[in-house]
Amino acid sequence: MIRVLVVDDHPTFRQGLISVLQQYPEFVTVGQAANGEQAMALAKQVQPDIVIMDICMPGGDGIAATMALQQKLPQAKVLIVTVSAKDEDLFAAIKAGAKGYLLKSVGVKELIDSIKLVAKGEAIVSPSMAVRLLDEFKQAGKEKPEKELGGLSLREQEVLQLVAQGASNKEIAIKLFVSETTVKAHLRSILDKLHARNRVEAVAIAAKRGLLKK
Repeated sequence: MIRVLVVDDHPTFRQGLISVLQQYPEFVTVGQAANGEQAMALAKQVQPDIVIMDICMPGGDGIAATMALQQKLPQAKVLIVTVSAKDEDLFAAIKAGAKGYLLKSVGVKELIDSIKLVAKGEAIVSPSMAVRLLDEFKQAGKEKPEKELGGLSLREQEVLQLVAQGASNKEIAIKLFVSETTVKAHLRSILDKLHARNRVEAVAIAAKRGLLKK
């Protein structure tokens, strides 16, 4: 069972999300909170595996709460689900320790799949956000000489490009005709070379450095 804590200042959204989760036997909702301050107090009591967190909430924003949760309850993985498509919010969430960043326009299946992936230790970001990052840093990428590509091999660049497009390890393996074990090995190397904590942060760092292209 994946223990989920839902944090959002809109009661309708919270109840709707909880209703969706109740349709899947692998999830159990252990609590709900209206802001980051409430989330911290409740999380200590219910010990969630996953915290689905909004960003903009009166009485304690999601970014600060995410950072506090990672310090106090590092075993709780935070998945940001928000209306904010701002790059600065994405980077702030990743820096705070969030394991995923999804927009509220996400479909039910993608949301459920994302929660499961985060619970398994994967990291994920909405494809639309990844595309925006690629667009924003495309020109910078064109201007970077090959020697500045973060020390990544050609295959590692291919893997990172697919990660930025929202592909899972299995999808990457299929596209590159390699095993998932090989993909994981490439990802470990990428994280090490970029000094990133997870795949989402690796994409963010690569985008900032102009290492990604369309």
